Amino acid sequence: MIRLLEPRLASRIAAGEVIERPQSILREFLDNSLDAGATEIRVEIEGGGVDRLSVIDNGIGISREDLEVLGNRHATSKIHDEDDLYSITTLGFRGEALYSIGAVSRLSIKTRSAETGEASTLVIDNGQREPIISSGPDKGTIATAENLFSDIPARRAFLKRAQTEAQMVRALLVSKALAFPSVRFSFVSDGALRLDWPAAETLKERVMMLYRSEGIADADVEALHTEGEGFSIDIIAGNSSVKRSDRKEIRVYVNNRPVDDYPIQQAVTYGYGELLPGGSFPYAAVFIHDSPELADFNIHPAKREVKLRNKAEIHHAITTLLQSGIKRKIPRIEPIQPEFYLDSARRTENGRPAQPYHQQSYHRPASSGFSTAGERSQSYTETDKAWLEKAKALKERRMEAKAEATEAVEEKIDGVRIPFRYIGQAFNLFLIAEIDGELVFIDQHAAHERILYNELIKQKSVQKLLVPIHIETDSISSAFLDRHSHVYTKLGIMLAKRDDGEWEITSLPAACRPIETEIVDFIESSRLDESELEAKLFAVIACRAAIKAGDSIDRWSAESLIEKVLALDEPACPHGRTFIIKLSERDLRLMAGRTD
Repeated sequence: MIRLLEPRLASRIAAGEVIERPQSILREFLDNSLDAGATEIRVEIEGGGVDRLSVIDNGIGISREDLEVLGNRHATSKIHDEDDLYSITTLGFRGEALYSIGAVSRLSIKTRSAETGEASTLVIDNGQREPIISSGPDKGTIATAENLFSDIPARRAFLKRAQTEAQMVRALLVSKALAFPSVRFSFVSDGALRLDWPAAETLKERVMMLYRSEGIADADVEALHTEGEGFSIDIIAGNSSVKRSDRKEIRVYVNNRPVDDYPIQQAVTYGYGELLPGGSFPYAAVFIHDSPELADFNIHPAKREVKLRNKAEIHHAITTLLQSGIKRKIPRIEPIQPEFYLDSARRTENGRPAQPYHQQSYHRPASSGFSTAGERSQSYTETDKAWLEKAKALKERRMEAKAEATEAVEEKIDGVRIPFRYIGQAFNLFLIAEIDGELVFIDQHAAHERILYNELIKQKSVQKLLVPIHIETDSISSAFLDRHSHVYTKLGIMLAKRDDGEWEITSLPAACRPIETEIVDFIESSRLDESELEAKLFAVIACRAAIKAGDSIDRWSAESLIEKVLALDEPACPHGRTFIIKLSERDLRLMAGRTD
């Protein structure tokens, strides 16, 4: 039998689409406060927001006349007719939020209208509307939801621990606050102040309030801006030294709303390209301001999704902006305080040296044969009165030898002289050279991989195979090859289809012959666009053909590799990993405890 639902039950079912937990209530309260022009917003919660959640603002307030209608289903001041849906400029517009909150909690709205100066309070207790009374705050609005799901035990049972709910509330507040730098936000949980962000002058200043808490320095973050037809984009993003293992800090905002949009997140990833190693993702906050008529938020009650009619143009603009604006940062070895190495027996109880550095002795085995700094000074004084003159002469001879070695390996690369002195190979992995007053450590495998990759991109010599290589693919891979075999042809890999799921490779680039198995695996598993196929394929070839970690190489090969590295625009392997580390003479002296 079909019957109409009782109104109160129907309202609670509808509320479930909008209100899932305290975080959902905060989202709606904040939208209303920001739409009301608030410049200061304070959030207070108890019991993770389940017992009580309040948002206090200094906005324009609500008139008593509007309060009479507020809380009814589909009651809104944001839109008036169907055409307004296609030019939404406010955060709230559906007229469902307060109605839904009032259906599953005790909702109170205390307000003072800036227009009339009249104070009013409305209470809706689990769907039961109480008479409006004439009292309220001195300014703005206080919206409070108490005892969430108290009348719906089944829904309350699905909530998490109070601490977890509080963390989710704070995360939502941070997410909203990033897009509104001119507003002060504070957060109090169970009486303790957990967040207090003052108003900021710029988006970067606001975003850095979040990034600094994660140890990110201002110098490692860029503020980028671009404009297109009907839209503008601001991106606050970290450089190549700022990365994480997931996409959680690729934040996307459209017209000040945080949205879930994987294609735009992907555009950010494409924009970084090889700046980050595989499996790493950037810190980036993307703020898109699109013409209201081109953005449709009327998709989901939580307004976390958006349809953009000009998404392709925005996608391209984001990628291009990041490619031109984010630079690679070469890592440097940080100085280690000299006391780290000091004999623990010579330290004080709190771990600090008991004497100045030059008076300390370094820990050494008794049989090492090394002398302390004090012992060396004493022996020089007693056995050789001319030690200072000999030291100067020795230094001059070393400088002459250094100049000769440098001159021997100087080469002209693209018309620029790049002098360096090759020092040697460490751990059969790192090539060490002195360049312009710095020690440079180069990962030989990653460096050679990049050089081979660049050469493959430039010259694609192809060899026809006397015996074709047979490939068996699943239906998905076979369908992909049907549509994209021409891409492999451009890369020098000729594919011929013999039957459903059966293909043959008839030609390969010359560099691919030693790694045919890897090429077959790549073709069977890869479903990428043209540019990605080329990059990934040649990265695989270069990786397999490059000098390996653990290989010992002669001086001539090392110097040749370093010369080519110095001519590169980007010191990163095809997978995005930076392969150069620098150590300045000053920092090395500091590590050794030298103050002269």
